[in-house]
Amino acid sequence: MMNPTPVSQTRTKGNLVNARAMYLFYYMAFGSLVPFISLFYERMGLSGVQIGTLAALPVFVMASTSLLWGMLADAYRLHRRILSAAILLAPAAVFMLSRSTGYLNLLPWVFTYALFASPITPLLDSGALEAAGNSERNYGELRVFGSIGWAAATWLIGTLIQRLGIHWLFTGYIGLMGIAFFITLFQPARARLLQAPIRRSLRDLLARRGFPLFLLSVFCAALTLGTVSPFLSLYLDGIGASEGTIGLAWTLAAITEIPVMLGSGILVRRIKARGLLIVAFVVLAVRWFALSFIQNPFWALMTQLLHGLSFGAYWIGAVNLVNDWAPEGLETTAMAVLTIVASGLASIVGSLLGGFFYDHLGMSLLFRLLSLVALIGLAVFWSIKVPPSKTSARRPES
Repeated sequence: MMNPTPVSQTRTKGNLVNARAMYLFYYMAFGSLVPFISLFYERMGLSGVQIGTLAALPVFVMASTSLLWGMLADAYRLHRRILSAAILLAPAAVFMLSRSTGYLNLLPWVFTYALFASPITPLLDSGALEAAGNSERNYGELRVFGSIGWAAATWLIGTLIQRLGIHWLFTGYIGLMGIAFFITLFQPARARLLQAPIRRSLRDLLARRGFPLFLLSVFCAALTLGTVSPFLSLYLDGIGASEGTIGLAWTLAAITEIPVMLGSGILVRRIKARGLLIVAFVVLAVRWFALSFIQNPFWALMTQLLHGLSFGAYWIGAVNLVNDWAPEGLETTAMAVLTIVASGLASIVGSLLGGFFYDHLGMSLLFRLLSLVALIGLAVFWSIKVPPSKTSARRPES
């Protein structure tokens, strides 16, 4: 195969820079909003039930609409336009939310924000996978900039809120999304074209051998993470952790993602995406089982060091495998299916499950149950034959 021309090399490098910048600034914006919005609601005087409803509404809306956005983008090649519009309109909704008072006035703007935000992650992930595949890079080497952005923003915005007030979460989010919108104006058009009608391609994806069981295994992993996430701070507070220790726990988790994602290219080449997911299931089971016995904040903090090898390995493996299963040109729709299962259904079920155990049965029993769920997910995944890697197939000959 012929070596790429200087023009194509320049274009490929530009695509990589664009993907890195998009991840950095979008996740900086996301990290400015999500960890602190519940504090804004609390300081408005909302009840716990009202805050929980406002937290669950975006998950439900995103799970309901992300697939439609993905199908629209793939069918009509509107990836760049939908991403630009979403990144422009989501902060507009957040601005209106910041000016609202009262629970009922917040509801329509939370819904609007979720509607416009739902296509962003699938579009970013499918675009990064294409850019990585065309340049012999790995998805994780691009996605790591999201982890860096999240870690930086949670620390910076948290400091600004402490010193200058809660509304800095909105200032940070809107300003950083403005930068992300500017970057979308230079995003390249997608090279891969849908080879068959969108409905037939989607049916083909969902019917591919092993894919439904793969989604079930991913649901198990995501369920454990989605159950713990809303209640981790409450658990740490219950065993005597200070607010500073709780904040450190979240920061440590984000930092541990970075080496896993930076080294994901080596990991995928050596143990494949399948191996990464197996590692993730095992580490998730160990992590939750260990937490079920820990009553000391220091040791609970140490378990956060396993986040990179649990969430990081799980997400890198899952995204790569979904991309391998997807029919040509249906990558964004496939990522939306993953988002629905992992970030939608699993988060909704996890929040309900976690709330029930927190109120009635206790966190220790919950952690042991989640360890068992991770092992069930491992057993299901172990039985699946995964498809060959698209990335390996596209690598040019020397």
